[in-house]
Amino acid sequence: MNQKNIHCTRLSWDEWYLLAKKFYDANHSLKIPSKYKTDDGQLLGRWIERQRAAYRNKGTYRIDARKIYLLNQIDMIWSLEIRTDWDTWYRYAKDYYAENGSINLPRNTVYRQFPLGEWISYQRKRYWQNKMDFRQRYKLEELNITWKLRKRRRWMEWYQDAKLFYEKNGHLNVLPDYVTKDGFRLGYWINAQRERQRGIRSFCLDKDKVEKLNQIGMLWGLYSLGFGEHMKTPAE
Repeated sequence: MNQKNIHCTRLSWDEWYLLAKKFYDANHSLKIPSKYKTDDGQLLGRWIERQRAAYRNKGTYRIDARKIYLLNQIDMIWSLEIRTDWDTWYRYAKDYYAENGSINLPRNTVYRQFPLGEWISYQRKRYWQNKMDFRQRYKLEELNITWKLRKRRRWMEWYQDAKLFYEKNGHLNVLPDYVTKDGFRLGYWINAQRERQRGIRSFCLDKDKVEKLNQIGMLWGLYSLGFGEHMKTPAE
């Protein structure tokens, strides 16, 4: 093995992710220099760059919806240009609005090979932190941006969606990017419950919730995702 690449291949993706999360928790940011190494010599900066390249479909490495979701939870900056050339990004947003009639798009939306959804999400964050000047706010409001997204759903509302899926399909092998007919990202939610049960997230699942999920065939193992004979989800 090439010594230059050893630190990029030694760890699993989830182990790298935990290093990135540790950096984020300590620094409240994922702005990691490309040559940054952890205390034990892991090339975390290079790994972050690789995730960005995969997100833009550059190179042979690919990143799936689950990994994108997890990195978004720690404020991944998918394009460094997000923080530099505001007017260029606004022109992309304006073009998107002209074509689609809205800029309230999913966070993982890529438009003309640029992560426009990530940029829109970042503008909302700046707005609520009072870091956006009047001119930028006015221009985005001309495109009918929604500053506050819909209210967070309660756990039992998500659980009812999971239960309906189980009753319809006889299993809970939900693909990470699966969305219900009402537009709710059930696959992401199922992943989040696994992470909470394993202690990856701040709040662990209580016994009652674990039992409820067990009753509808929850698979807690991380590698249950993407495998198995039942993974094809019927179209709704």
